[in-house]
Amino acid sequence: MYFLSGTISCWISRCIFIIMIIIIIIIIILKFFGIIDFVGFLLWIFICSVFPRKKYSYLELGTKGNKKSEEAKEVFTLACANVLLANEVFCRWNNNGNPMARSKLIGQRLLQQTPYFLQNFLLPQLCKKDTVIADLPDVDILCIQEVWERYWAAIMIDQLGLKYSYFIHDVGDHRLKANCCLFGSGLFVACKYPILAVEFQPFQFRTHYAKFFSYGVLCLKIQINKERIAYVANLHGQAYQGKEPVLYHQLSESLSAINAFRLKTRLPEENVIFDVVCGDFNFDNMSPGDAATQNHPLFNQYIDACSKRPGEDHHWTVGTELRQLRMHEPIVSTADALRHVLIDDVRRRQYVLDADVEEQTTALASIDPSTDKNGKVVCESWGGKRRIDRILLRKDSPAQVVGYGFSSVLAGLTDHIPVTLSLKVATD
Repeated sequence: MYFLSGTISCWISRCIFIIMIIIIIIIIILKFFGIIDFVGFLLWIFICSVFPRKKYSYLELGTKGNKKSEEAKEVFTLACANVLLANEVFCRWNNNGNPMARSKLIGQRLLQQTPYFLQNFLLPQLCKKDTVIADLPDVDILCIQEVWERYWAAIMIDQLGLKYSYFIHDVGDHRLKANCCLFGSGLFVACKYPILAVEFQPFQFRTHYAKFFSYGVLCLKIQINKERIAYVANLHGQAYQGKEPVLYHQLSESLSAINAFRLKTRLPEENVIFDVVCGDFNFDNMSPGDAATQNHPLFNQYIDACSKRPGEDHHWTVGTELRQLRMHEPIVSTADALRHVLIDDVRRRQYVLDADVEEQTTALASIDPSTDKNGKVVCESWGGKRRIDRILLRKDSPAQVVGYGFSSVLAGLTDHIPVTLSLKVATD
């Protein structure tokens, strides 16, 4: 009887919470927009509830380039970037504006690629001058986060379609109990190769504002040729988790979804040549406040090439989360200028967040670098090294990393540094 009473009480509390949220949304819409917008929102909820839609859109364009040479490749390159393409309000909240102009420019900049893959891991001594690059290598698969609106995705596809033939966009679980029928996941993939299977798993563990978003993990099975396939996952973890272990739970959900997807879609005769996880993880490998996630079981199955061990990165790495209030300054406004700043261990701290985060709060959006006793910003081992964007390779993949890069190609267009990885498939 006590258990039944507690269950009913919990159910009533949840109903009250949902009703309050709906009332708040209604008040906001009526206050800042009007009755037409309110009716439109109600109509959208009705459509999402009565006519459930797929969790993603798949677009296939004409094949680009030499198909036979692409299928016979031994080295593949992936890139990962958070581009912050949302409505104007959210963009300006993050010190970015004009998403229409930026979406076109981002698409153009992402095509500023050399005809080569990365192979800096073959160098005897690797340093930041080798890993920080002003453009991108020849990228086969692009994993992008925060393309929140279908319109921005269409503009991106219009640009990227010059090189890529297969796209996954408009990803999200639009249900009242999932995201209140509001925002998608922002996940986007552009690929040279056909996509055989797709699954999106929204995170169940979310807090605060994230309840209105479809944060989650997108799993893809990609056909390289008739005998060879690859698995790619693109995820976006919740920002500003506060004191709750949100990201740890989301990593657990991601790992479970990725392994289940492999088990469900892999055929016995198929040869998996690589399996990678890309995304904006929203935690780094050095900050004391991220210690729990740094030791997550995900890293028992997937290799982070930039990590020496939990709590320590290689000396040639840099952070990927820019200080939002300074990202538009002239000194970092071009790809070459930003590259020079990223290489400099002192100047980088002025423009990239430090990996000394104790707790993830909204203060990270406006915080300044810490100084020494004389009030000067000096070189620190964790200085400007909050590396939250990653590409991980599964340990049992028959491939090895031959190059890794941090690209300044999107300077002035987003508050993240894109990362890229080249891997070579072992031959028999």
